[in-house]
Amino acid sequence: MTLFEFLQRNLRWVAGGFLLGFGSSFGQTFFIAQFSSQIRETYSLSHGDFGSIYMFATLASAATLIYLGKIVDYYRPVVVGCAAIVILAGFSFLMSWHNSIILLGICLYGLRLFGQGMLPHTSQTAMSRWFHGSRGKALSLASFGNMAGEALLPLAAVTLMVSMSWRDLWSAAGVTLLLVFLPLAYLTLKKDRTPENPLESSRSNGPAVSWTRKQVMADWRFWVVMTAVLAVPFLVTGLMFHQVHFMEAKGWERTVMPSYLPLYAAAGALFSMLAGMLIDRFSAVSLLPLSVVPLGVSVLVFAFAGEEYFVPVAFIILAMTVGSWGAVASAVLAELYGTAHLGSIRAIYSAMMVFASALAPGLMGVLLDYGVELDTQFAFSSLYCFGLGLVLFAVKPQLMLVRSPA
Repeated sequence: MTLFEFLQRNLRWVAGGFLLGFGSSFGQTFFIAQFSSQIRETYSLSHGDFGSIYMFATLASAATLIYLGKIVDYYRPVVVGCAAIVILAGFSFLMSWHNSIILLGICLYGLRLFGQGMLPHTSQTAMSRWFHGSRGKALSLASFGNMAGEALLPLAAVTLMVSMSWRDLWSAAGVTLLLVFLPLAYLTLKKDRTPENPLESSRSNGPAVSWTRKQVMADWRFWVVMTAVLAVPFLVTGLMFHQVHFMEAKGWERTVMPSYLPLYAAAGALFSMLAGMLIDRFSAVSLLPLSVVPLGVSVLVFAFAGEEYFVPVAFIILAMTVGSWGAVASAVLAELYGTAHLGSIRAIYSAMMVFASALAPGLMGVLLDYGVELDTQFAFSSLYCFGLGLVLFAVKPQLMLVRSPA
């Protein structure tokens, strides 16, 4: 099936996944980080202070997601997705008027839980469950929503801050979620898609028997996969969260990195689509070892970049990993463990992803307070990525084996 034919038949459901991903942007680090200077100034917080608050709020959201994420196995995506949009809008409004550090932590908790957590979790679970032979295409197209948010919202926030306060921007975010994303998500997702039959799909990858979450937690392959996919949210979140300080340390204008985010998102969309087609042709497991090497190269370029012209180069290389990561990570779980309990299984994965993204701002912020600059942190992080790539290549034959649960 060509991409055009696929979209003709499935546009409404893929568009619904796209909208949930786009709407999640208001709780993602790349958006919240644009307000870091104003928040730290308002509450007299250091890099480490704000990073720690952000870390603990995100850790709490990760712990909640382990249990809350299971509801996508029991309720329709339209119900879970629309409810998450409404609650995310509520926390956006709360962010716009509170004057308490405690409420700041609560707001960040809610934004992270329903933004970074529930909306992408619902989108990716629905795509994985509804599609089998075309799973890669569905996941990659739905993940464009997050990339669109990365491309548009940070630059829009920086531009609008010239004429609007940061609190007014959070009110605008809440209004946008309620008046734009909520009705569109309802219209596209109100009718469930009949899932493809994996046994009848000639290009379907995955076991005929679905694993339970308990069985998955006892499988060593799951934890190997997690070491790979969790490197991405950790490093990308750290880079996005501390980008203002990073640009200041480099002596660049504050608009340098946000101005290249559209290029980054466009490259990510291209690599995501390529990854989706390769998943459908080969398998997500076969692509997994390739997912972390470009990440290591990109942070190494950022570490040694002295001039602004290195930024688009680093972003394009980073897009190779980030563009393919969402589709690969979600498809790997479906291929290894089936889809009957996928919401419950992905809840663990999503919680661990949020946990990894929580550690980055706090850990990197504390290291900054102790004088360890981001250049040094990124250089050492690249070594981890290269080593992890070698490990994944070594265990790839074991990951490719089809197994039944114990």
